Amino acid sequence: MFRFVFIFFCGLILCTNHAEAQRKSASPRRQILAPKKKAPVPEKQSVPIAPETSISAQPKATVSDPDSTQIIETDTTSADTLTEKAAEELLEKAPKTAADSIHSYKITVDDISYLSVCPGTTITIPFKIDGPFDEDNTFVAQMIDATGKAVPISLPVKKSPVKAVIPSYKLGGEVYRIQIISTIPVVKSQEVSLRLLQAPTARIDFLDGTQSVRIMPGQEANLRVHFTGAAPWSFLLSDSTVVNQTLSNPHFITVKPKDVKAYKITGVSNACGSGTTTGEAIVNVNNNPEPKLELKEVEKIAKLCSGIPFQVPFNATGKFKEGNKFVVQIAERTGAFKTISTPDTSGYITTEIPSSYKPGEYKLRVTSTAPYLVSQTANISIVSSTVAVLQRDSLRLGENESGELTLKFTGGGPWFVLLSDGTYENNIQESPYKMKVKPQYDTQYQITSAGGLCGVGKFSGTAKVSVKSAPASITLEKLPQNLVCAGSTFDIPYKIEGRYNPGNKFVVQITDKSGRFVSLPTTVTPTTMQVKINPGTVSDTIRTQKIRIISSSPAVSSAIEEIDVIAPNKAIGEVSGRGNVTAGRSTRIQLKFKNGLPPWSFTLSDGTAINGTFLNPYLISVSPATTTEYTISSLKSGCGTGTGKGSAVVTVE
Repeated sequence: MFRFVFIFFCGLILCTNHAEAQRKSASPRRQILAPKKKAPVPEKQSVPIAPETSISAQPKATVSDPDSTQIIETDTTSADTLTEKAAEELLEKAPKTAADSIHSYKITVDDISYLSVCPGTTITIPFKIDGPFDEDNTFVAQMIDATGKAVPISLPVKKSPVKAVIPSYKLGGEVYRIQIISTIPVVKSQEVSLRLLQAPTARIDFLDGTQSVRIMPGQEANLRVHFTGAAPWSFLLSDSTVVNQTLSNPHFITVKPKDVKAYKITGVSNACGSGTTTGEAIVNVNNNPEPKLELKEVEKIAKLCSGIPFQVPFNATGKFKEGNKFVVQIAERTGAFKTISTPDTSGYITTEIPSSYKPGEYKLRVTSTAPYLVSQTANISIVSSTVAVLQRDSLRLGENESGELTLKFTGGGPWFVLLSDGTYENNIQESPYKMKVKPQYDTQYQITSAGGLCGVGKFSGTAKVSVKSAPASITLEKLPQNLVCAGSTFDIPYKIEGRYNPGNKFVVQITDKSGRFVSLPTTVTPTTMQVKINPGTVSDTIRTQKIRIISSSPAVSSAIEEIDVIAPNKAIGEVSGRGNVTAGRSTRIQLKFKNGLPPWSFTLSDGTAINGTFLNPYLISVSPATTTEYTISSLKSGCGTGTGKGSAVVTVE
């Protein structure tokens, strides 16, 4: 039994080898064409068998791509011969590759301009996609700096949104760009800007930029803190003072230590966390100084006005006794000092010069009571209020000429003055003063306001300036039409010369039925006057009337012209005509107009419109597709809306 099975198995192998040899010897030459892009997958076809040839004469099989004209050759005698199955698989794969290549892929990052973030923080970046991304595709966020260097800032994700971490080493205050990148296929989104907030810094000093200051017991010192980074800032001073959420930069702090003390910023923070601090401000307190009294900024009180409050700045240094008071005193050059302020304990006293002191030169000082000290004296001038007078001049100027008016000032200057025509000048240093004016018309000048160092003062005086100009005249230009319809509106061209007064008005007049001139509604432009003819001025069908232009100030009239005015008869348009045409051919119909005033404008029942014709009768070509009856649907002329009658029939055969 075993021998029988063995013999049967060997015979089966021999038969199989023989059949395979016959198949190879009968393998034909085939040309397999790759399909064009976007072509559907072709169905499998039967393979024709070529006549048997010898192995040495077997030709090569080629695969031709009709798009690229590339020929793929395979040797049928080789073990790598391109089989029909492989060719069919190639045909199946090619359309799929082509189909994938036509898809467009797009990634769009949503708006993140609202984000304000710090280095080291996490942000959420939403995005949208378009296209059949591979199922194994992932998305990653990248950050791009100013040099174009990009670094990934998120883990791969399959879908929106992506959570990204801003690297802590990135600089705050800089603008970076964010984009999303896919892996299969590799697609980049647009780049969106992201500004990083900056961590804070704080530096402390004094108002003059120094790091130390000396004060007397009981005096105050002003510290100054400078910040960088994103506002608002919070900080802690070394004396335990806490300032939260300040927007002021620099920020000022007033301190009043009893002894020498050094101030530092021990901590500063903002939205990005804690920052760095620098600087030290040392306040030295002199516990046993000799008291001193000194005026300062005396140039600010060199000129003073009676009754107007002013401030006397002075320095009081050293250790004054308890209950000490400061007062301001004034004296004439050769007189005794008198107190003009109430006692005060501060370094700034506000007072005023009593009205009993006449304008002149005086001395001013500050004294203390405990101990009694006297400051240096300052020379001051008490000045009076301004008095401005406009001299009574009578100027006569030519057209477009300018002249000068004379003003005199007394009292404390510099002065200012406002004239009645709006002319204004300030910082006037001399008296008398020549003020330039350029009136367009005869003008009576007065002072509207004037003053100086002591505010608005007194003012008076008038001056008259006359302006010579050419006589006023009106020229009525040639009328654009000599025949108009009553009730219609038309333009009258004109020219004027000379000077007209403010408030002047121009108007067009026409004679009525009795021959008397009556005014017409007139709209004035720089070149024309638009008027409307009143129908009540016409009684006949057509009437010749006189027309002119007049002005009110000065009263001037143009030359009189004649114009024909037609009664407002409505136009009548009559359509007529008969005709036979074949489809696509044209013929003409006729319109006749009666009454009204040309030009005539009309619209036919088929929508054909003609705007403004002077032809009467008027022939118009029509080309109907079917038999059509033509009438007038609307008609207008120089005398308004008219009516239509009649019809024209065109038969299409």
